[in-house]
Amino acid sequence: MAAQVRPMFIGQSVSKQFILGHQQVTALDEVSISIPSGQFIAIMGPSGSGKSTLLYLMGGLDRPTGGAIEVGGRRLDAMTGEELATFRRETIGFVFQAFHLIPSMTAQQNVALPGVFAGTPGEEREERAARLLSILKLGDRLDHKPNQLSGGQQQRVAIARALFNNPPVLMGDEPTGALDSRTGRDVMTLFRRLASEQGKTVIIVTHDPGVASYADRVVTLRDGRIVEDREGQGGHF
Repeated sequence: MAAQVRPMFIGQSVSKQFILGHQQVTALDEVSISIPSGQFIAIMGPSGSGKSTLLYLMGGLDRPTGGAIEVGGRRLDAMTGEELATFRRETIGFVFQAFHLIPSMTAQQNVALPGVFAGTPGEEREERAARLLSILKLGDRLDHKPNQLSGGQQQRVAIARALFNNPPVLMGDEPTGALDSRTGRDVMTLFRRLASEQGKTVIIVTHDPGVASYADRVVTLRDGRIVEDREGQGGHF
């Protein structure tokens, strides 16, 4: 009998409400989800469905109004702010719709930045950042600052930065949204390989069925609830 894979994420009746003016808005409505370690999952749904909210809660960027979230056997809702910051640095690599690059830094320096906070020696930071940028076809742009790069190039720098600390989990909020189709395929192939060959847990929020096709599993949200949870193509066409 095969050994059971311990879930990387467990969400139990997770809810999130916001106050807008005098009105309470429910972004997530008692969502329960379990994500095994090493699974590549795509979260889909129309705008306002709660998919980005779910991603941010699982990544420790926000706290739920109700319910519990466990990641790698640790309860996020029980962590202090400092513990959450450490958790994010060591466990999650984030790729956002906006690039969040530092304008005054080169591509290599932006990618190496997580290593500064992790205490990685300078020479090792530079070498690792250069290697990641080369993998993402930016080996000739190491010294370029963000305003010297196209939108697609900036997003690839952001992806390399997310990979810098070799986190067990990668999270992306529309990570290919600013990329041309060919570069988008290259990036998704990389994510697919990271899940299949290195056992990373990859969680992507996307509107694009083509991006979702690389996932092992596709979860669809509507009005803050999961309405579909199905097996994905896993990149096999």
